[in-house]
Amino acid sequence: MTTFRVTLILSILLIVGGFVCPPMGVIDSSVLTAVGMLLAFAILAQVPTLIEAAKGGKTIRLQKGDFSAEVSSESCFQT
Repeated sequence: MTTFRVTLILSILLIVGGFVCPPMGVIDSSVLTAVGMLLAFAILAQVPTLIEAAKGGKTIRLQKGDFSAEVSSESCFQT
């Protein structure tokens, strides 16, 4: 979680810097690309933690709009 917080703070600073540097009030596309890459790397840094949580028996739920996914270490099939 520390990695995510650090990259989030850096991303916010990049956006603020984009407003302060000339031309004022315009965020260049390279700044937005850098912000996206920083946040993507922050999410990738969390993958090992998610895998360990799934191995430990925890359920992982993802939801975005109409899409939802659930990963669980429990077996869905009963014999």
